[in-house]
Amino acid sequence: MHTENALARAIQDEHVTSAGKSVEQIAADAREVMEKNRICLIRDFPLDPDRYLEFLGHFGEPLKNYSSLSALAKTDPHPQINRVKYKKKAEGAQSVHYVAGGLRPHSARSWRSPRPSHFAMLMVEAGWREVPAGERGESVVVGWEDLFTRLAERDAEVFQEHFARLSTTPITFEANNVREELSSLPLLYPLPDARGPYDVGVRLKQDLSEKIVAIREHIPDFEAYQRSLDYLLAASADEAFFACFPLESGDLLLLDNHRFAHGRLKIVGEYLADGETRTNNRELWSVTVSPREGAKAPSAADGAEQAEPAGGQEDLVAVCAELQGELDALIGGTSGGAAAQSLDTAVASLKEVEQRNVSSVQLVALSHR
Repeated sequence: MHTENALARAIQDEHVTSAGKSVEQIAADAREVMEKNRICLIRDFPLDPDRYLEFLGHFGEPLKNYSSLSALAKTDPHPQINRVKYKKKAEGAQSVHYVAGGLRPHSARSWRSPRPSHFAMLMVEAGWREVPAGERGESVVVGWEDLFTRLAERDAEVFQEHFARLSTTPITFEANNVREELSSLPLLYPLPDARGPYDVGVRLKQDLSEKIVAIREHIPDFEAYQRSLDYLLAASADEAFFACFPLESGDLLLLDNHRFAHGRLKIVGEYLADGETRTNNRELWSVTVSPREGAKAPSAADGAEQAEPAGGQEDLVAVCAELQGELDALIGGTSGGAAAQSLDTAVASLKEVEQRNVSSVQLVALSHR
């Protein structure tokens, strides 16, 4: 188990108690913790769909659940709530919400535009506790800033190469069953309120390594990109980086969907006892929350001004002036060969400056190496 993780301890130690409070009071207390930690655990929350959605409404607009947006079977307690509960597979497509086993850390609605701002999980029934630890479906969260900071220390230039590539390559992919407007942001994208070089948004799908094969022609230098993605997937699935703890009935975990991935450890779905099959009754309600209309959504341009290196603007102006001079020479027809050669030099310089300014995320990260 990974409860000794500093993040896991902080989440549990700084929890909000909801007993005896109105939904508005609970939301106000949770907001204070969210502003500090970007993640908040609320204890003893009522197991009521309407109050759950009322609470989340203080943080944005709860989205329709997966079954409402697909042909999946509709067995959820509310059109905006996903029921996560083991169910023996029937014929046809089945949501990941009904399978046993573990779930790799991933982002909620990683394909979607605009990016969902929050994700919430309310434990309704904790399920079996007699099975060994690590097989009870314990909740897992991964903080991206913490992960990237530790990877930068561990892997140095290897990490920086992968970080830069994943920060500068736009990518668009679809969900397996749900159809929504698609994002074209890089997997790692800048945030307008970033607190440091590795405080970036991430939109990771747990099966993305298989998903990108079908869109390889749209990804520059695909093999290199695939290596970078595999690096990210392997790091995010490394249990050494997990903050992990069991949720009890009435525990509500709210997290910043840009900054945290969520998943779970293995869950045993069923077993035989006295000749009969027992089914795990563990049940969790999840909701994805989108920013309200008019709220600033992350974009690839966020952070560009503060990330620009000293002298960057001056370099760009100088190179553009040089380029304009060579163009004038070519148009005037004087010293065509020499002007063309000088033009090549100016274009190369422009590309160099462009490379240094290509991504605010990359520049900030590299400046802190």
